[in-house]
Amino acid sequence: MTKGRLEAFSDGVIAIIITITILVIDVPNGNDWPDLLAVFPVVVCYIISFIVVGANWVNHHHLLQAAGSINGRILWANLFYLLVLSFLPVTTGWVGKSDFSMIPVRVYVLVNLFAALSYQLLELAVIHAEDCVLLKEVAEDRRKERWTLLLDLLALAASFIPGAHYISCPLLVAAVAPWIIPDLRMKKVVEKKNQAASQRS
Repeated sequence: MTKGRLEAFSDGVIAIIITITILVIDVPNGNDWPDLLAVFPVVVCYIISFIVVGANWVNHHHLLQAAGSINGRILWANLFYLLVLSFLPVTTGWVGKSDFSMIPVRVYVLVNLFAALSYQLLELAVIHAEDCVLLKEVAEDRRKERWTLLLDLLALAASFIPGAHYISCPLLVAAVAPWIIPDLRMKKVVEKKNQAASQRS
């Protein structure tokens, strides 16, 4: 499989995930402000999920741009990553419609934690591909990954504490915040590869 085909497939799945997620927001049952406020928790949870999926999509794009070629390990790691992301619409609706109750929040945090872990598995698969020597050199700094896992674990711990579980979702936003800016490490790899290609030509 070519890199472009894998990216196109992944883009399609992520676009469907975002589309399905917006559908968890029901039309207000009436025409007054209280009716609008009734769906507000779902809207908040949708915005959080949109930020998470959006940041994942941007960095997934940069990661695949840095990849040299696609092997079986990358294909399966990518499928596992998309599998985990595909649970976000269900958990988004559950959290919002439960008014951020503890167990729905806990499951939502777990899905986000597994999404972070699955992305890092995909990242490692790309890094350790045979022709990604440049990527191995620049990906030694893993501060973003550690930050995300730390805050996701804190969000999970908070989800077990009554009252404190309300900070779990804001912690998820903080965990993904560094990824909103595309991964500059991957950008450096692409630039080096383009420079090497231009020098050969």
